[in-house]
Amino acid sequence: MIEVVTNEKERVAKWAAPKIDRSIRWDQFQAFGFVSDGDLIGAVVFTEWTGADIHVSAVSTNPKWLSRKHLKILHDYAFNQCGCLRISALVKDSNHKSKKLCEATGFKEEGRLRNYFKTEDGIVYGQIKEECKWLER
Repeated sequence: MIEVVTNEKERVAKWAAPKIDRSIRWDQFQAFGFVSDGDLIGAVVFTEWTGADIHVSAVSTNPKWLSRKHLKILHDYAFNQCGCLRISALVKDSNHKSKKLCEATGFKEEGRLRNYFKTEDGIVYGQIKEECKWLER
């Protein structure tokens, strides 16, 4: 069984940071860890909250780390607890697994930042609250 850890954000951030494709601002963040048998196997990190928007980054070492229940918790955090109208994600164009995860969870491709990652483009994904299928209505 995979547990969600919300009260160890420093531990989760330390584990996730080297695995995240982009540099993010660590001055204010919230991290959700996903633990199996005491080991971190996944992390979702929320950063750069503006009130209307929050950026999300996700990493994992296990393809079964994220369930529907977890997606509901994460979207509830961003949309209801933080009060955001949208969630943004920035993914390397070559990171097909992350692009697939974004699209499968309801994010829509919104643009391309040319050469954002020096030698490759960044793909901007967004999800707005009204289109989120993971929220309780």
